[in-house]
Formats: sequence, C-alpha cells, structure tokens
Amino acid sequence: MSYGSVPESTAKIDFWLKSHRDGFGLFINGEWVNTTENFDSVNPANGRCLAGIAAASSDDVDAAVQAARAAQPAWEALGGRGRARYLYRLAQLLQKRAREFAVLESLDSGKPIREAGGVDIPLAIRQLHHHAGWAQLMETEFPGQYALGVAGQIVPDSSPLLAAMQTIAPALAAGNGVVLKPAERTSLTALMFAELCEDADLPPGVVNIVTGDDKAGGYVVDHPGIDAIAFAGSAEQGRDIRNRAAGSGKKLNLEAVLKLPFIVFEDADLDAAVEGLMEAVCGNRGLAGIQLLVQEGIEQRAIDRVRARMEKLRVGDPLDNNTDLGAFDPACREHIARLVEQGVGDGADLWQAGSDDRQESGCYPPTLLGGVEPTNIVAREPIPGPVVTVTSFRLPSEAVELAGGGPAASLWSENINRALDVGPQLKVAEVWINSGNPCDTAADAGRDGIEEYLRPPFELTDTESAPAAAGMATVADAAAVAAPPPEARHYIDGGQVSPENGEFMAVTDAAGRTCGYVAEGNRKDIDRAVRAASRAEGWSRSSGFDRGQRLRQLADSLHDRQAALIARLERTTGVSGEAAVREFETGLSRLYTYAAWADKFGGAVQLPSRAGLVLTVNQALGVVGIGCPDRLPLLSLVSLLASALAAGNRVVLVPSEKCPLVATDFFRVLETAEIPAGAVNIVTGARDALTQALAEHEWVDGLWCFGHAAGCRSAQQTATRTGKRVLAGNGSVPDWLSREAGEGRYFLRAACRVKRLWIPCGD
Repeated sequence: MSYGSVPESTAKIDFWLKSHRDGFGLFINGEWVNTTENFDSVNPANGRCLAGIAAASSDDVDAAVQAARAAQPAWEALGGRGRARYLYRLAQLLQKRAREFAVLESLDSGKPIREAGGVDIPLAIRQLHHHAGWAQLMETEFPGQYALGVAGQIVPDSSPLLAAMQTIAPALAAGNGVVLKPAERTSLTALMFAELCEDADLPPGVVNIVTGDDKAGGYVVDHPGIDAIAFAGSAEQGRDIRNRAAGSGKKLNLEAVLKLPFIVFEDADLDAAVEGLMEAVCGNRGLAGIQLLVQEGIEQRAIDRVRARMEKLRVGDPLDNNTDLGAFDPACREHIARLVEQGVGDGADLWQAGSDDRQESGCYPPTLLGGVEPTNIVAREPIPGPVVTVTSFRLPSEAVELAGGGPAASLWSENINRALDVGPQLKVAEVWINSGNPCDTAADAGRDGIEEYLRPPFELTDTESAPAAAGMATVADAAAVAAPPPEARHYIDGGQVSPENGEFMAVTDAAGRTCGYVAEGNRKDIDRAVRAASRAEGWSRSSGFDRGQRLRQLADSLHDRQAALIARLERTTGVSGEAAVREFETGLSRLYTYAAWADKFGGAVQLPSRAGLVLTVNQALGVVGIGCPDRLPLLSLVSLLASALAAGNRVVLVPSEKCPLVATDFFRVLETAEIPAGAVNIVTGARDALTQALAEHEWVDGLWCFGHAAGCRSAQQTATRTGKRVLAGNGSVPDWLSREAGEGRYFLRAACRVKRLWIPCGD
C-alpha cells in the first residue's frame, strides 16, 4: 500500500516571512532591536534560508535583563489573578494561529507537520492555560511566596515552541520577568510568539527574547541580574552552567540530554511495546538517545519486529502529513553518522531501513544497532534521531543498572506488580508503564513546576561569619593543655569510631578556654561514613510511618538530655540560659514536626486527559551530605538532619566547626534512639574541607552546604561533576528559630526527587 502526498500549505507563513525580509531583531522591552551581527535560519529539508536573525551581544543581553528587572515588580504586583488574564489571552491568541505556528515550526526545525500540529502546538497552548490556572490560585495555594525575580531560559532545538512555553508559562504565572534564549537553529516560533505578546498588550519588558548562538546563552547564564536559570541540553553544557552559577545564588532548573531506556520484559505485549518505541523514534530529535533493553528470551523476536516496523516508517518532506520522520540539519546528521560509525567500531551490529534512493534530502534512515555492550560508546552517549540501540538483560536488577539515570524511562510488562517494583528503582524522573511517551500538562507541570519559580516566604539573610583564628586550637596547642577533657570521636555506622589519622583538635568555649577535643576528620573518614550510609538502604525502603516513629523516638531521647545540651549551648556559644532553652525547645519541636511529615509527603495522584493514572512520588535522593552552619549549632543540625531523614535519606553530616561538641553530645541521643546503623553518620573537623570531600564523593547523591560563602561556592562547583542535587546557603542561613523559614516543605522538597509513574488503565 502506498500513500499519496498530502502537503501542508505554506502560503500564510511565506507571506509572514516576506514581511520580515529585512530580518528579525531582538525583542527587548516590548520593542524590536537590531544588532550588528546576524545569522541565517535555514530549512533543514532543503537548505534554503528562511530569514535573517539577530545575534545578541553581551550588551543586548544586559539590556534585556535590565528591561525584565524594571518590569518585574509591577508584573508581580498585578497579583495572580491579574497575571492569569494575560496568560489566558496569550493562550487564546496562540490557539487562533496554531496552524501557522505548526507550519513555521516544521519549516524551521524539520519536524513532521503531523507532530508539530498534532502534539507540540496543542501542548504549548495547554501550558499557558494550565499555568494561568495556577496564577489564578496563587494567593490561596502559595501564600507568602513570591517571585524569584528575572528568569533566564535557554531552550533546545527539539520542540522549540513547546520547550519555550514549558519555561515561560510557569515563570510568568509566578510573577517573574523572562529573558528567553531560543536554540540558534530554531528561533522563528519564539519570535512569532513575541508578536503574540505585543497583541496581548503584555507589559513591556515582562518577556524579552534574545537570539544567537551558545555565546548569547553564556551571557544569560553569567549575568548578575538573572535570579533563575532554566536549561535543557547536553549534559556537558549543563555541568558548565552549574559550575558557572555556583555560589551566585541563582536557582537552577537543568535537564540534561541522556539515554531514554525502553525496558521490555518477556511477558510484555510486544506489538504494543514496538509501537510505543516507534512513537519515541519519530519524536526523538535530540533530547535523548533511545536504548532498547530487552529480556534475553525475546531479544530476537523483538529485533525482528522493530526492523519490520522501521521498514514501514515514512521518511520525507516534513510538510507532508503522511511523513513520520522529517529532516535534520547537516551538522546533526554528521553527528548521528559519526556516533553510529563509532558504535559499529565498538562491536555493534548495524541495520538500516530502506535503500539509498528512498532517503530524502535532510533525512537520516531508521537505524538499529544490535548487540550493544555497556562499554560501547553508543550505550553511554545519547544519539539524536531515529537510532535505536539494543542490549539484552536477564534479571530486573540488570535492567535497572543498564538503564542508568536520566529524565525518563519506558517500562513494558503485563505484570503490574513487576512494573511497580522496578519502576521506583529506576533513577529517572518519570517512568512510563506500557506507554511510549505520554504527555499531560497537569501531570508534567504540577505544583512542583511552578514552585521552581517561587521563593519561600523567607530569605536567607543571617550571614555565616568567617571562622575566628582563636575559635579552634591546633593539634599542637592541644598537647600543651593540662588535664585535657575527654576526646569525642566520629559517629559512623551506629557507633563512635576513632579518626583515621588518629588526630584530635581542641575546641574553645565562648570565653576562649579549651572545653573539649573532637576528632579531626579527613577524606578517609568521609569515605567510611559515606560507605556506611550507602549500606543503610533499609532506611530509604522503610515506610513513612516507620520513619516517623523512629524520629519521635529520637525526639524523646533528645528530651531526656535537655539539661546537658542546654548547658553545652550556654558554655560553647555564650548565649544566655533563656536563649539556650529556646534553641533546645525549638529543635525538639522540629523533630516532632518532621516525624509528623514523614508519612505525609509521599506524593499525589493525577488524572490525565488520556485513560490512566499518574502517580507523583516524592522519592529520597539517597545519601545526602550536610555541612552545618555555626549559627544555632543544635537547632540547625536538628533542622537539616530531621528533614533529610523524614524524606528517607541516609545522612553524612559535618557539624558546626566552632561548636562541634553540641554534635558529639548528640551522639548519645542517637545511641539511645532506634535509628538504624548507618542512617546517620557525623564526622567532625574542618567543615569546608570535609564538605568538599562530600562534594567529590561519587556515592553522595545530594549536598547541602550552609558554611562560608567561599566554601559553599567551591563545593557547588565540585558537585557539578557528579550531578548532585545541591542546596546551598552561600554564606547565609535561614532564621532557624522561625517556623516559616526553618522547617517544612522547603527542606522536604530539597530532600526529594520527584518521580512520576504513568499507569495506563482501561481500553
């Protein structure tokens, strides 16, 4: 059976492009601004120039940021309901011109018109509608929270308009100003959206669009007037952004391009799994490399069916409504071909659908690479385009290990018990059960999406002071002190252990007198503690109810040591008895609060538009390293430790450097409570150096730094190499005594990664 051509008319877009024959400027402060440098936007299907586009300089980006910063206070002052009206208006305008946007996106990106018009543009409209709803509910659902300020957003060339709306809509709903930098090769739909902003009478400066190459994106990242950065792209670029933004206080929302695993078990509906795989193949334009992980017993059957289905994919003109696979620009095609060649060189078996005369200009043939070993480059590097790598597995645990981490995974099995057992083990943000690539805005852009663009109802304003020279004696000083107090060791794997180097250091009280000795930790001590935490997986697997019970027992044990800890606070920090009592009692209350939260922060259920359920699960990070501040040493320790434990994490904690004896007294509390060995580990010593060691350790999944600004910045930069989740005070700390600032959802969200399980049901 053959299909006739069903081309989409380009008449309206041709007229629109002709009206911009002189090129497109930058959209800054509600006006179009010309630049001295320009570049061409080229149709990847035929190589023709569509339009000239301005290339932003650092001065242009500065002007855009300044415009957004000037407009943002008034935009936020409109209130959620005022902003909602603008977002609804933008959604209506986009809907009226939906077909124009779809055709322009297909011309500019090479995406098949069927996907652009049937999936991407409707979802972009839905993003605006959905976040208009959040804006309407802002005052009731997010009381006391406020906008970050100016959001810098760098979006990829895959689904360019949808990616832009996924970042612009929540930022505007929350009251932020926006500086958007679209992908260099696919900027035209973003510029057409700028015209919608004019038509909607959006206040000038609220949305600014600067075009250009990676240099322009770098100007956005580095600008001191940017408060938040959203980025989707390569893992290498993401690491670079994290490194450059470390210590700046900018909030980061980064999505790295990684592999997209399709895990197919022997009991799966193989035909449905192959169809789901083809959906991903046709929609894969650079956000992931498709990795088929198939159980050994059905490997050959699966390969045969994938090949047969790939042969039927229609490759050709992106504007033809029958086309499945569109065009890629020459640089992308060369990148795909180079990786495929390297994969074959590493031992993969190459198969490609169709013959040379079937391939249209700008297309890349559907490709299957079989027999891919984990060491093969194509098992590690994502390949954009219609390329599937195949690796077999025997046990579910092997599939989990081979899948690695990333934004999403697709899991196929007719056994729902198996799916719900394996799904939560995968180190991905979303698990699509028996589905190829489900899309629902309410599920994808839930409450946590808009919270990325909001500040909590408090500021980190109390500055962590630099360490005083007299605050810590050297080891040599310690030897000169007569009748030394007892030495406190580290707390690792459920008991006290001596430091690896055998060294202790003196601690002075508020009056400068030596009041005790603590172990001087080093990297080996941190490694011992991290390994102990890694072994304590039972704590993460335990129920929220069980964790809550253990935290209540910990609070009871803390209460039993009230007199000793208050006396310690008075002597080591020099505070009054009343202040010490307040710190202790607030810490005790905080433990009980997180015990209450432990079984109440599990997640939620969404009902998407298609049949099925989406389970949103708040899942523990794993092993969290914590560097505690000197301010309120007991309360800050309890606040950070309890929130991490309540969420199911295991902790390696470095206490206050000035007042570590408060933490060593806390050992006694841990020993009498029923916290499993390894769930809590405490290493004393030079906080910034030990926090740096935690940042470097590859088994640490999250890092919380509340030390000096320089130490926080260094740890953040180091953590980028291993992709850790970072919560950093950058020299400032919350008001720990305040309930709004010192406890609750802010820290619980930092202690979790959100995972979505898509479960189809019905027909």
